[in-house]
Amino acid sequence: MPDRPVYIIAEIGINHNGSLDNCLEMIDAAAAAGCNAAKFQHFKAKYLYPETAGKLDWKDAKGAYSYDIFDAAKRFEMPEAWITRLMRHCAAKKIDFLASVFDARGLRTMVRKGLKRIKIASYSLTNLPLLRECAKTKLPLIISTGGATLGEVEKAVFTVNRHHDKISLLHCSLKYPTPLKDCNLGVIDTLKLAFPGIAVGFSDHTAEASDAAAQAVYLGASIIEKHITLDRKMAGPDHFFALEPDEIEKMVKDVRSAETAYKRKNFTIDKLLYGTTAKVTFPHERYLRDFAFMSLFARRDIKKGRVIRPSHIAVLRPGKKAHGLAPEYMSLFEDHRVTAGMDIPSGEPITWADILR
Repeated sequence: MPDRPVYIIAEIGINHNGSLDNCLEMIDAAAAAGCNAAKFQHFKAKYLYPETAGKLDWKDAKGAYSYDIFDAAKRFEMPEAWITRLMRHCAAKKIDFLASVFDARGLRTMVRKGLKRIKIASYSLTNLPLLRECAKTKLPLIISTGGATLGEVEKAVFTVNRHHDKISLLHCSLKYPTPLKDCNLGVIDTLKLAFPGIAVGFSDHTAEASDAAAQAVYLGASIIEKHITLDRKMAGPDHFFALEPDEIEKMVKDVRSAETAYKRKNFTIDKLLYGTTAKVTFPHERYLRDFAFMSLFARRDIKKGRVIRPSHIAVLRPGKKAHGLAPEYMSLFEDHRVTAGMDIPSGEPITWADILR
């Protein structure tokens, strides 16, 4: 942990439910609690999932649910018209504005609006073309690493390091909420060892206010990120495990107390939360990794024998579809003349079998 205080991010994300007023109220709550930043997600559904991504079905204690993945993503979009207002409100409340970006177009929009620090979600960590474009801006990057292997994190860091070294890495778990036993905070030690000089933090997806966050601070985390909601009963997939305003206030107080304990070396590491130091894809992360780690899809119908050009390709989350080639292989199509070995319909993944026939 550096000498400066832990940087605490209130993740508003998609919990605005289509209301600018909700955003402003959550910024107010985050600022009043003492958070350092409010974070949003800037995406367009058409650049995030194929329209053919399928339906998501799940059950909880209240009932069974089913929704179209692409349509749901559209409902969670944050209108571009809000961005300047949100930035100004954050500035008025003396809290930083952060945003995750998911594609080059969104990156350009946010940079043009004045974004000062870029967040990369775990699901975009292997989207090396996007990381390269982000790095070219020279802006600092905070990269979440949930569900990724250590080798994948290394590729991401090396991609950014070709342009600058202003990187922070967040350990997290791709499970919402994450049971305390699945936090595996020992991975923070691994990231510190593997990437000396890079700030390491923790994106906390547990339902508890601060148990895991405080332990992460004991391990030297310099950034804590936590979802915020106005009411956990609101409709939407990210409300039920987020903290309400009074809980965010408690989390911030507990993190500050943990900082003091860390500096005085007066703390105990909880073995349950520490778990393992292995930076791997854990079994409980496999479903969301398969669902949302990005790959190459046909942006249009591509006929057999046609040269596949980069403009024919989109980097998308698969949803319920099969995975295509990893985003890093976009360079194959940029640097070589690659032809389709079979017809590839729009919205379908591009695989090795599609091009090597």
